[in-house]
Amino acid sequence: MKKEEKKNKINLREMWKDKKGRAKIELALYGIFFLVIVIFIRMANTNSSSEIDNSLNSNFISDIQDNYEYNMEININDNIYKYHGKYLGYNGTITREVLDDKEFYYMMNNKYYILDNNGNYILTSKEDVYRYIDYKYLDINNIKEYMKVASVSDDIYTIKLSDIILNSNSSDNITITIDEENTSLVIDYTNLFKLDDSSINKVLVTISYKNINNIISLEE
Repeated sequence: MKKEEKKNKINLREMWKDKKGRAKIELALYGIFFLVIVIFIRMANTNSSSEIDNSLNSNFISDIQDNYEYNMEININDNIYKYHGKYLGYNGTITREVLDDKEFYYMMNNKYYILDNNGNYILTSKEDVYRYIDYKYLDINNIKEYMKVASVSDDIYTIKLSDIILNSNSSDNITITIDEENTSLVIDYTNLFKLDDSSINKVLVTISYKNINNIISLEE
């Protein structure tokens, strides 16, 4: 045994015999104990957060913020409504297509304007733009929240209605299917919309994304 180690042991024994010395040793041991507990809790919280974040970070969805282009198709009981748009911060362009009819919209600072026959953009509402399905079901930020509470298998995110509807005891689900290769997703909202309308037999939303974080102008 080295002289320094032997000396330290002797000092510890002497301190342990002394009341004040023993109190210092006990205080130091308690400090180490609580430090270990704090580190353990932090590691547990980090792991928990990672489990949630991994559901998004493992695919392109995590990259989508407020700069992207998209194509969207809404299928409600085989009635098809199409949208194409670009987002750049709080501004955007939107084209809505139903059969052969097209409407053009511009979004500036989260306010919506429709293009009239004279080439003027007239203030309108978000409800007018997204008149077939509420925008909250199309918003990528809400979709991300749904994915965080989902169970995942083979790129299919299954979300219980009871996890997204307050005080719901429904055993039904909605699903979000991710296509990483084509940077697209398909959301099956059928069971959710059936709750309010029994005539619903299909509500599918298909969205493909491109130019993520690469939009520098809304001009075509």
